[in-house]
Amino acid sequence: MTATRGTVDLLTEYYAAMETNDPARYGVYYDEDMTLTFGNSATIHGRQNVLAAFAEVLNKVRSLHHDLVNVWEQDGGVVVYESVGVWNFFDGTQVSINACTVLTVADGKFTDQRIYVDNTPLEAALARAARDSPDAVGRAGS
Repeated sequence: MTATRGTVDLLTEYYAAMETNDPARYGVYYDEDMTLTFGNSATIHGRQNVLAAFAEVLNKVRSLHHDLVNVWEQDGGVVVYESVGVWNFFDGTQVSINACTVLTVADGKFTDQRIYVDNTPLEAALARAARDSPDAVGRAGS
């Protein structure tokens, strides 16, 4: 089933908040007990741990923008969607990566987020940025 306008708006607002690289803004969407599984990594438990995980990678780039491609909504607050993440680096370069996410939402908060993505292009770009300009990686808010 296609997602409701409200669900698409929720995702759009969430990703706009994430693009600011401000954990206080995007963290309001996370339930205190949420879980996050990113690719093959171990599941992260708890809002503060999820915020720390996202901040760790987002502090290495200028911003991360998301374009929603397709969004489907199931019973029980389960939302499945395709997106294109556009990673914007401090030197002006960009890397675009396709992803699929399975998200569970309860009372407007994310309780579980599972992101399926191959971040090899991102990892290569981060390594290149660190090699070419060691002071550029990790400059939050530049």
